[in-house]
Amino acid sequence: MISPWSDALTQALLDFNGKSTEALERFAAAHQPEPSLVAQLCDLAGGADRHVQAAATWLLKRFGVTGAALSPAQTETLLRLLLMDSTWLARIHILQMMDTLVLSASLAAPLMEALAAQAGGANTFIRAWSVHGAAALADQHPAYRDSALDLLAAAEQDAAPSVQARLRRTRRAFDWI
Repeated sequence: MISPWSDALTQALLDFNGKSTEALERFAAAHQPEPSLVAQLCDLAGGADRHVQAAATWLLKRFGVTGAALSPAQTETLLRLLLMDSTWLARIHILQMMDTLVLSASLAAPLMEALAAQAGGANTFIRAWSVHGAAALADQHPAYRDSALDLLAAAEQDAAPSVQARLRRTRRAFDWI
């Protein structure tokens, strides 16, 4: 059975150019994040098409702001994108959702390793949000707090204004920092 949003979703994904989110905004405004739509977006995000990954994760982030919940399996699908060579846009969207996700203990160690590697990368937004993601992970799994604090301390040396701004917000977001 084809969902009533299927054609509109396909068109929004095709219209997304990687910069302007107008088509995705129109889709999100016109559709509720029903479970079947969230499931479809998670499947698309986990696929091989990097353009579709970026668009699907953007929609998931947007729907997450309005309260859409992900199952543990859906969350794992998204988090696994941080462990592989996914597009930077998909990674940033997932990193921006991390403090709203339930992070499984089984992924904690590889996730912290990936976040630490990305915190030292070339993209300033990924660097900033990776440190924030490490803090979100450590908030749910206190065994990783020392690692997160080490990443925060290293990021303090980063001269990029976007990194410094995110660090300030991260420090305010978690009372153990």
